[in-house]
Amino acid sequence: MEIWHGFQVLLTNIFVFFTNWSGNYVLGILLLTLLVRVVLLPLGITQARSMQKMAKVAPRQRELQKRHKGDPQKLNAEIAKLYKEEGVNPAAGCLPLILQLPVMYALFDVLRRFHYKSDLGWLFWHNLAKPDPTFILPILVAASTFFMQRQTMQMTPQQPGMESSQKMMLWVMPIIFGFVAYRFPAGLAIYYVISNLFQVVQTTVLLKRPLNGGSPGAGSPGAEATQ
Repeated sequence: MEIWHGFQVLLTNIFVFFTNWSGNYVLGILLLTLLVRVVLLPLGITQARSMQKMAKVAPRQRELQKRHKGDPQKLNAEIAKLYKEEGVNPAAGCLPLILQLPVMYALFDVLRRFHYKSDLGWLFWHNLAKPDPTFILPILVAASTFFMQRQTMQMTPQQPGMESSQKMMLWVMPIIFGFVAYRFPAGLAIYYVISNLFQVVQTTVLLKRPLNGGSPGAGSPGAEATQ
């Protein structure tokens, strides 16, 4: 607990420094979020590369799912063989995300508990401890969540029979996060929008770089869609 508290104090001090340097909380949150995401960038690269490999084998995986639809045991064996041949580890995409969660939660908690002063606000957001009165931030949260989820879905092989559920979640989750942003402090909504946009840009840039031995579009959502 002492380590956790110390980490939160460190994030708070950095946030205060950025706020004093920039002159308002919005830029302070922007700079703090970007700093945290840059520090976590190696984990983000690992996660993106794993998803890129999954996207590359997705067409062959769907063929196997159709071929062995009535034989789950044979299907699992063939998919395991495919993953081994292509050097794909499905868990590799989850581990970096899990390692990022404590850091992101600490940042979330710091911004939620911070005592904001109205004179350091910006534009419509004078008191970031209260929900956004303009509804702009909840809309941005929902929109950025939608684009981030759609990007993730394009890189993740769909499971047979789950297509409709995944499409429903693509629309439901942004609405849920938008509603949460409507009820939560505006400071958290600003953080979430910046973090989502960073994730989308980061993944887009990384996927433009080919996997070893691949073409520039290999493993990208666009490459898979053309196959």
